[in-house]
Amino acid sequence: MLPPAAAAELTALGHEALSVTEAGLGGRDDATIYETAVEQQRVIVTENFADFATITNDRIAAGEPCVPVVFVRKRQHPRGPALAPALARHLHEWSAANPNPYPGVHWP
Repeated sequence: MLPPAAAAELTALGHEALSVTEAGLGGRDDATIYETAVEQQRVIVTENFADFATITNDRIAAGEPCVPVVFVRKRQHPRGPALAPALARHLHEWSAANPNPYPGVHWP
């Protein structure tokens, strides 16, 4: 799981970001999280490639609404307390370069 502090760091950088816990979805299954993101027109940021790529690809194939899903790897960033700000900066830079990401899988 990504650190909830990353959402706070993204918010400080001017993004409307929520952690799964802040959104009231802590402990919910991935399909519910995805459906909520679709309803709220949010971008999903996760390190859970296997499940969210499958959900995204299945929804695309079925012609169902989709959202951008951004996959990140924590191991590409510093550990400990430096992780959240580093991850937020990385996503902020990606967002600036991709202001209107297409629904589907992204690897920044």
